[in-house]
Amino acid sequence: MSGTPALAFKAYEIEEFVDIHFFRRLGIIVAHAARMLQLSPNAVSVVSGLVGMAGGAMLIDDRSVWPGVALIVAHGVFDSADGQLARMTGQTSELGRLLDGLGGYVTHGAAYIAIVYRVASAGGSWTVLGLGLLAGVATAIHAQMYDYHRTAYAAIVLKARPSLSPAGSAAMDARSGVVRGYEALQRRLSGLHARVEQIIASRAVVGAVSESDRDRYRRCFYRPVRLWNLFGDNVRRLGFIVLAWVGHLEWYFAFILLPLTLLLMAVWLYQQRADRAFLREEGR
Repeated sequence: MSGTPALAFKAYEIEEFVDIHFFRRLGIIVAHAARMLQLSPNAVSVVSGLVGMAGGAMLIDDRSVWPGVALIVAHGVFDSADGQLARMTGQTSELGRLLDGLGGYVTHGAAYIAIVYRVASAGGSWTVLGLGLLAGVATAIHAQMYDYHRTAYAAIVLKARPSLSPAGSAAMDARSGVVRGYEALQRRLSGLHARVEQIIASRAVVGAVSESDRDRYRRCFYRPVRLWNLFGDNVRRLGFIVLAWVGHLEWYFAFILLPLTLLLMAVWLYQQRADRAFLREEGR
């Protein structure tokens, strides 16, 4: 972490290169400015979502594509800033996590609607609407798996606390129904990994994960969680930039549905292999 002491990382050892060297560095500037203005992390999350949604909507016309792409990148800076501000000020919350995710969804939702309109207004087939809906579902799944595996890794390995709160516990009772539903959906999509979380949570003592379980989790799941980074917003932002540069934003849905979703299936299977290896060591 040398050279980055002022940055408020969520999970430095699994951060993406572009986050460490671009989004975090610009985001910390925005976070300090927001702190001076006495803005809450949730307020910054709302601004982030509005900036991203405006950028996505601007993809509707060739004349505004590049300003739109610039705003989508700016959304990434604000998205980094809200989390850093929350960690700097100790204002992390479940609502903040939901707002953070919502900002990504509204950004991509606006962009996908703009791309559908571009194609249809240019005389293209309205089948693009179906492709846009499928791409939206795929994007949501990608984002869920990215968030789930990174959050679990950060909780267990870096914070030494269970990523799964036992039913009936104070931590579980304090969570809203929306948050519990969001996390339940993630675990259903994850396959075997929920069993891994249950085993580690069952061995936690006074809410702390043992050093041996932290080491085992890191050994088994460091490589998979690095691969899950491919399904964060940075790769999708790169897709917008490249396809805007070549002048074919209408290819974006194919980018989401073909290479990216096929890659997700491969990473999901790799994750299941790592989960099974962990469970075999447990005799489960």
